[in-house]
Amino acid sequence: MFVAGLGLIAILSLIIGLSNNLVLVGGAHGFEGLAAAMVTVASLTMITDLTVVTNRGVGMGGFDLANLGGYGVGIVLGVAFSSIFAADLGASFLVVSAILGVSAVAVFLILREPAHVAHERRSLKEMYSSLTSDVAAILPVWFALTVVLGFYIFLPRLAARMGKTDLSQAALPILLGLVLLGAGALLFGRLSDKIGRTETMALGALGEIGLLLVLPEVFGPLISIPPGTSWIDSYNTVGPIIIVAGSLFFLGSALVPSILAFIGDKAAKEFRGSAMGLYSLMLSAGIAAGLLLAGIADDLGGVQAVFYSAAIIFSGLSLTSGYLLYRNKQFENSASIVSEAPNSSG
Repeated sequence: MFVAGLGLIAILSLIIGLSNNLVLVGGAHGFEGLAAAMVTVASLTMITDLTVVTNRGVGMGGFDLANLGGYGVGIVLGVAFSSIFAADLGASFLVVSAILGVSAVAVFLILREPAHVAHERRSLKEMYSSLTSDVAAILPVWFALTVVLGFYIFLPRLAARMGKTDLSQAALPILLGLVLLGAGALLFGRLSDKIGRTETMALGALGEIGLLLVLPEVFGPLISIPPGTSWIDSYNTVGPIIIVAGSLFFLGSALVPSILAFIGDKAAKEFRGSAMGLYSLMLSAGIAAGLLLAGIADDLGGVQAVFYSAAIIFSGLSLTSGYLLYRNKQFENSASIVSEAPNSSG
C-alpha cells in the first residue's frame, strides 16, 4: 500500500502539472489527500510491526521527524519554485512528480514489508469496535491535537488579516522550527520508551497548553519583524517571552510520538492497520474542524480568541482522555483483585 500510495501521488502530480482544467486539477488534489493517507497508514503500521515496546517510541519519533522535516523542505522548495517557475508553475509539479516516481520505484525495490495477517474489509464501526479500551481512550486527545493543527494552519490567514501578506521570508525559520519539533519528537519518543507513554503525553500536553496561552503575546510582534532583520534585533522586538514560547513549543513535541507509540502498544496485532487508519481519518477531520473553529474565533474575538479557544478545546479533550485512561486503570485493578480472590481463598 505504501508504494501504491507514493506512485499514485506521482501520477496525480503529473496530471496537475500538465492540465489547465480547474475541475481536473481540483480532483487530483483531492485524490492526493487519499493517497497521502495510504502512505501514512502503511508507514505507521510498518513501524509498529518492526518495533517493540522498548523502542517503539523512538521509531514513532523518527517518523514524526521525517514527516515534519518533509513539510519544512516542501515549504522551502515551494518558495524557490515560485520564483524559478514563475512563468509556468505547472512545471514545478512535473519536477515533484519525477522525484516521487523515482522514489516509488526505489522503495519498491528496497522495501520489504513485514508479514501480516490478511482480513476482510471492515466498516468504520467495525474498525472502532476492534480497538482496545485504552486505544479508544486516547481518541479525544489525538482529535484535540489535530484540531489545534487546524488552528496553526489558519495562522497565515490571521497574519494576512493583520496586514502581513508576504510570508516568503518565513520559509527558512519555519523549516528550522519544524526540524526542532521533529528532533524533539525523536528525543521524547525515546523518553517515552524509558518513563512511559502517558507520562510523556502529560509533558507534551502541558507544553502545548502553555504555548497556546503565550502565543497571543508573541504572534503579533513576531510577524511584524521586517525581512532581513538580524536574529538579535528580532529577539529584541519580541522579547524574552520568545524563549518561553520556544521551550513550550519543544515540549509539545512529546505528544505525537508518545500517542502513536501508545496506539501501537495497545492495539491488537491483527488490527494495527485499522487503528492507524482510524487515527489518520481523525487527523483529516480534526484539521477541517480546527480551520472552521479558528475562523469563527477570529471573527468573534481576533488573535486572542483564536489561541485561547484552541487552549480550551485541547485542555478539555486532553482531560477527557486522562479520565478515560484512569477509569480503565481502575477497572483493570478491580478485575485483577477479583481474579486473585478465588486463588487466595483456595
